[in-house]
Amino acid sequence: MAGRIALVLSEAEHQQVLAERLPVWTKGAVPQVRPVVVVVAGQPGAGKTKIADLVQAALDRRGGAVRIGRDLYKNAHRHYAAALAADVRTAGAAVRPDTSSWQTAVERDVRDRRLDAVVESALADAHEFRASSMAYRRSSHRIEIVALATAEAWSQLGILDRFLTEGRRYVSWENHDTCAAGMLATLTVVEAEQLADRITVVTREGTVLYDNELVDGTWRRRTGAGKAVARGRALPWSARETAAFHRGIAAAEVRVHRDVADEDERLAVARDASRAAALAEPVRRIAQPRRRAPGVDYHRLSAAEHRWVFDELIAPSYLSGIVTRDDPRAVYVMGQPGAGKLLAARMVRRAMRPGTTRLVGDDLKAQHPDYFQLLRDDPRSAGSAIRADYRAWFAWAEQYVRDRRGDVLIEAAPGSVEEFLASALPFAAGGYPVELVVLAVREADSQLATALRYARALQRGGTGRFTSRSGHDTCFRALADVVAAAETHPQIASITVIRRDGQALLRHENGSRAGRASWALAAERLRPYTEQEAAAFLRLHQGLRRALPRHREELDEIAALARPLMPERVQPARLGRPHPPVWPLPVPSRAVGYDSLSSFSRAA
Repeated sequence: MAGRIALVLSEAEHQQVLAERLPVWTKGAVPQVRPVVVVVAGQPGAGKTKIADLVQAALDRRGGAVRIGRDLYKNAHRHYAAALAADVRTAGAAVRPDTSSWQTAVERDVRDRRLDAVVESALADAHEFRASSMAYRRSSHRIEIVALATAEAWSQLGILDRFLTEGRRYVSWENHDTCAAGMLATLTVVEAEQLADRITVVTREGTVLYDNELVDGTWRRRTGAGKAVARGRALPWSARETAAFHRGIAAAEVRVHRDVADEDERLAVARDASRAAALAEPVRRIAQPRRRAPGVDYHRLSAAEHRWVFDELIAPSYLSGIVTRDDPRAVYVMGQPGAGKLLAARMVRRAMRPGTTRLVGDDLKAQHPDYFQLLRDDPRSAGSAIRADYRAWFAWAEQYVRDRRGDVLIEAAPGSVEEFLASALPFAAGGYPVELVVLAVREADSQLATALRYARALQRGGTGRFTSRSGHDTCFRALADVVAAAETHPQIASITVIRRDGQALLRHENGSRAGRASWALAAERLRPYTEQEAAAFLRLHQGLRRALPRHREELDEIAALARPLMPERVQPARLGRPHPPVWPLPVPSRAVGYDSLSSFSRAA
């Protein structure tokens, strides 16, 4: 303590510094008829400087404003550099008596001269702000507060980054946490006692979360600035925020070990990175591996956000009309992407009882906060990026229906037999008869339909899915495997195979001869096109080539799949005739194998 007291300047030196620096600290501002002071509030590391710069730029249009903040005056203290060298953890506190006094003098000068001001503050002490507010009221200043709702993980990382880039300004964990908690209490007091004219709560990027203003002595809306800050701090992060945070942590750790030479000092700040990572756990996204660079993404929601989406969005929207039945049924409408499941499911739904719950993956995908941006960025892989979340929601939705004994219609593009059985067998175990309605659609037709769906979405100016070739083929093959497995599975009650237009091809019930449903599916997939079907396919193919020029190669590959099943007139041209009845092979006529080769050539 004695060492800290020795760093306080004498009164004469203190006043000399103030006399020399006050004109510098207040330059650029002009007196105002109706001056305003804007307090930019947040815990250390919250990002106050960035927001204060924006406020300063706005006030500069009025003639300029004075920037006020205790950290701005530390370098004017002649002992500060030595205090940093001695111990970065106590340097700020050692010079605080002088820097606080200088800040008080600057604010007094601002009030006396009726200058605009931007004050960076933790706003952690309600008594201190009450006194400041009364002083500014006496000078007729309008008082506004911009409070940052910054997650404490980000502010902890911000403290570490500031330490490494801005002259080793150290903030203890206790100071950080006290300020974070104190600001919430102070905001409550400010609104209760009307100590400010306006309060705005923003994110560290500047997005407004809350805004309230005193009008004729009454707040314009219900007060709740402190709650708004708390909610903003707890907002789940986006994938982009999570990725940026991880990059920030990694970069900070490298710089700590590279740039901080003193071992004790390095230990003091290295722990900040670990603490920031721990504070991020409740709000950050979950990393998941990907095959393409950079090898990881953060589209998997945190556990809390994942649960919230189901409870607050999915259950009220899609699971609220369940009718409990003594004899509930489960019907699956299955086909590869582009097979026409939507229309088939609507047809089946009309034949089922009122209160049937329809579950479809696309509805649940749309509840993921990243889905539509992913569709815009990469429509081929948007579904796979959020698959873990929407498949988990789907399983929860199925359990939700089973618990209430309701009829269910599930629209699905199976990825594997195991995936299908994991969904169907719990229904069977719960006493549900499980029925399958399987769409038998040619591979080329369904692939072309996915391209048509995408083109229509683009035409409407929206975002559409465009299933990848590999994704389509996985489901195409899996559907045949599912049908083969279901034919012999004792807990699958029936299989109905239908065409895309709804025409039934076959109904297989448990106990009937196995293999019939698989045969019907394969036969329809390989059924030759009629003249009308071929003409319609080719017209659509040509139209899509014009609408999707970037995908022409892929569209031509789809057409090549269809060609072998098309009428003779649209088959690729064959080699011209006539050709020699015998190939001129360079072997004598009596050579072994000549006759068989001649026969082969004639047959060809």
